[in-house]
Amino acid sequence: MDGLIERYPAGYIEIMGSVSVQLVYMVVGLFMEWLRPPYTSATSRKMLTQSLWNHVVATMTHVAFVVFSGGRSMLTRTFVRPYSPPSWAELARDLAVGLLLRDVVFYVVHRLWHAPGVYERVHAKHHEIRHPGNHHVWTISYMSTVDFMLLYGVPVVGIAKLLEMNIVTTLAFSFVSAVGEQFKLMWGDEAHDEHHLNLAPNYGVYGLMDTICGAAIPGTGLARKSPKGE
Repeated sequence: MDGLIERYPAGYIEIMGSVSVQLVYMVVGLFMEWLRPPYTSATSRKMLTQSLWNHVVATMTHVAFVVFSGGRSMLTRTFVRPYSPPSWAELARDLAVGLLLRDVVFYVVHRLWHAPGVYERVHAKHHEIRHPGNHHVWTISYMSTVDFMLLYGVPVVGIAKLLEMNIVTTLAFSFVSAVGEQFKLMWGDEAHDEHHLNLAPNYGVYGLMDTICGAAIPGTGLARKSPKGE
């Protein structure tokens, strides 16, 4: 790592790490699709294209920030020599706290997205998918670009900065946040299905905030799943 820090500005190292994480995320998604039991997919090419496009826009935004800031780091300020990777205790602590904070931020932003007037402008595209279990795991990212950036991108970046995560922890946090939702979709997420069917409740990622705020209701989405999918 010291060699990279000496050779490249911190921001460009971040971009390499971020792109690598997203590529691994895509590969893991394909592997999960291969493991899933046979199902009739309702995913269109348009949905997959929009899902992937959101990742492209997020990456280009990151690149633009780094270029126009003279190579400055966007995610963390831990690029100092000699570089020290996080200890296992630090990694576990920051991941645990980061994931808890992500559930809080996701819940708050998601509730805002469902407010009248905001929903139609920002979040409605994501709810074109009525039954997530009938769709490719990549369609987790199927939403408007503004939705994707503010619901997924900004919270991860903000939490990493708030906790001053090591770059390794930051990339692990980003990966776990993304892949965790793929696992939920692959094995069935009744609460998420219920949310997509009825636009409420179950607004959070992991259920903690929903439980605290009284918005966690066991789903019945799987029982009402359309055979044709949506």
